[in-house]
Amino acid sequence: MELYRLVNTKLQSLPNNRINQLKIKLFILLGFYLSLYIIAVFFSASALLFFLLYGIMGITAVLLFSNVIHEAAHGNLFTRKKHNRLVYHIFDLLGANSYIWQKRHLLFHHKYPNIMDWDADVEQSGPVNVFPHQKIQKYQRYQKYYVFLLYPLFLLNWIFVRDFRDFFFKKRVVRKLLKIPLIEYPKMIIFKVLYLTIMIGLPVFIGRVSFAFALVSFLWLTVCGSLLGMIILLTPHINIDNEFATPGSSGTMENSWFRHQFLSTNDISLNNWLTRQVMGNFNFHVCHHLFPGISSVYAPEVTEVIKNFARDHKLPYRSLQLKEALVKHYRLIQNNTVNVIEEIEMEP
Repeated sequence: MELYRLVNTKLQSLPNNRINQLKIKLFILLGFYLSLYIIAVFFSASALLFFLLYGIMGITAVLLFSNVIHEAAHGNLFTRKKHNRLVYHIFDLLGANSYIWQKRHLLFHHKYPNIMDWDADVEQSGPVNVFPHQKIQKYQRYQKYYVFLLYPLFLLNWIFVRDFRDFFFKKRVVRKLLKIPLIEYPKMIIFKVLYLTIMIGLPVFIGRVSFAFALVSFLWLTVCGSLLGMIILLTPHINIDNEFATPGSSGTMENSWFRHQFLSTNDISLNNWLTRQVMGNFNFHVCHHLFPGISSVYAPEVTEVIKNFARDHKLPYRSLQLKEALVKHYRLIQNNTVNVIEEIEMEP
């Protein structure tokens, strides 16, 4: 294919050692996270400092995910698979389950982005209606109001609800193609308990803070991480301009997989050093979906190739400012609220 040839040509002109930037980032972010924890638990002079450090830890955990864990899951960080596996297992120590997330992400999200009943990363069965064609509930007419209360709870839901539902509820999307090995069940439970022990139990045990304060600080950590995480994860896919396709009666799609990536994905156009360090491949997300094996350190140049190709072949490449993407996301939530109200009014 012409685009693949053009991208390969561009990659050959870029320095191979640029990938070292990500490896350095891995050790910096991991070292920073561990340092924050050690200072908070063993050396913080006040409860307020402990609280603030936990909040920064939540933000740092999301940066670890978006910049290095995500890359390792795609095999883009190290040449050896075992080294990449070690990195994405950091996710287990941050409270999430690395096994089920990688399966959700690679087997479902990348193959079926924004496709209802198939994109496990975007799967919704709770109070927020994301898919325009999703079965609705009457209370969702109010989602444009309560969504602001739910988004700060995103990480809590991921760690303590979503992972468990994917493991134990057979009707979950991820179970369509996946049989979870038995060994993964105790591993998931053990790492969840270990995470809570480290984040809440140890500070209480050594007498640094009370159980109630440790719990509040932990909740603050998840809120801080959730707010950054939602900005990173929502903006490339979940907005009113992107397509949320549904398979036909025969299971086929109207558009090819290649074209669907352009229709269901947008870039975030704040192409500067700061956003690249924060968003990683989520910043250049069209490139990431077309070429998931290409690291974010090469994405800016590859994206230029994709943009030119899309213009020449009349493909719907889109790049949004971060604020614009967030506004369009909220418009989707509002629009789906209208759909709920219309359907309720049509009921006899």
